[in-house]
Amino acid sequence: MISGARLGGGRYVVRGVLGEGAQGTTYDALDEAEGRAVAIKAFDVRGAKSWKDVELAEREARVLATLDHPLVPKYFDRFEENDTLYLVMEKIEGETLDRIRQREGALSETEVRRFLACADRAMTYLHGRGAPVIHRDVKPRNVVRRADGSYVFVDFGAVAELVVRRGASTVVGTLGYMAPEQLQGRASPATDVYAVGATALAALTGADPDTLPHQGLRVDVRGVLAGRVSEPMIATLERMLEPDPDRRARSVAEALDGGSALASAPPPPAPAGKKGKVAFPITNEEAAAKSIRNLLWVLWGISWILVPLILRQWSAQQLIPIVMFGSLACIFVATWHKGAMIRFLLRQILGERATMIAGASPAAIASPEAPRARVRLGDPGKVRVHATELRPDEVHGDTEVDSASSEPKRARRA
Repeated sequence: MISGARLGGGRYVVRGVLGEGAQGTTYDALDEAEGRAVAIKAFDVRGAKSWKDVELAEREARVLATLDHPLVPKYFDRFEENDTLYLVMEKIEGETLDRIRQREGALSETEVRRFLACADRAMTYLHGRGAPVIHRDVKPRNVVRRADGSYVFVDFGAVAELVVRRGASTVVGTLGYMAPEQLQGRASPATDVYAVGATALAALTGADPDTLPHQGLRVDVRGVLAGRVSEPMIATLERMLEPDPDRRARSVAEALDGGSALASAPPPPAPAGKKGKVAFPITNEEAAAKSIRNLLWVLWGISWILVPLILRQWSAQQLIPIVMFGSLACIFVATWHKGAMIRFLLRQILGERATMIAGASPAAIASPEAPRARVRLGDPGKVRVHATELRPDEVHGDTEVDSASSEPKRARRA
């Protein structure tokens, strides 16, 4: 698509290409109606190889529309034109961790601690929802560092809602960053923990995890990082990269606490006007919002008894319908979109910086910054696996294997 092309009935003006992958092309665009920069992901429905590709795009739109978090792109709109599905999202200004790694090689331990703190915050939100959301494709290319130092998790094309499904499915992810159980079609919050750990390891070494020395299915974290980073950091990554999901840390925070590795990761600078607010950790924002929603409905039910009694004392019975149905409308507004307004008010009241450090463990690392090392050992590999009994955890990329014949076939490059 050429620069200057218009989409969405002329509302969006394409300015360039942000990236291309197996799921489609993402464009840099301007929303002229709102005067803001957006990212538009285009998916050619007519050119889809299978119904599964279409389902993945629909799933991404459905899940993104329910998310509301500073470290996840905001969803704005979706529309179809000329047999193409378009998803309009917030454009995250910054640089991917993959580009930073290519330019600088290995990152410092201090910077990786910052990444882990942001990862803990984002994953706590995604995994703590009523229906946990599993990203399933966390890797350096899908992590963007903003100018303020915070890390945002993008590209939810492989996202899964943790619900029971039956029938045929696909496995999606990237070799080296996928937990072993993901190849079996099993995903859980611990699957994302593995991917976050693999991404942190790639940042510390400058190399993709599948190119590093292994001991069986386990990446030899100690052999790779000994002498480069602190012992607590090594212990943390070993807990995150445990091949057995039952023995792996269930969350980033648990890995950091168990390995005594989190230093309080230096949080990104607080937004203007927020610095004076008291930090208060919100460990499960979704649960808090759900509790407030339930409380509002309970109070509304009780008010059917209290409001008539109070208004009768003032001889204002005619106001009862206005008060009751007016309060009902207010509750609908407050609880709309799974309590998006409630979560926003929580952040405003408790302070934006509160959630930025929500995933940080109180343990501290006093070790000096590890020396940087440059290791370049090859390109990441990806696979697509088709199997009739797998649950939905997918892998896109260079190698395609059919479960019936086990014969590799070439597939399109992501």
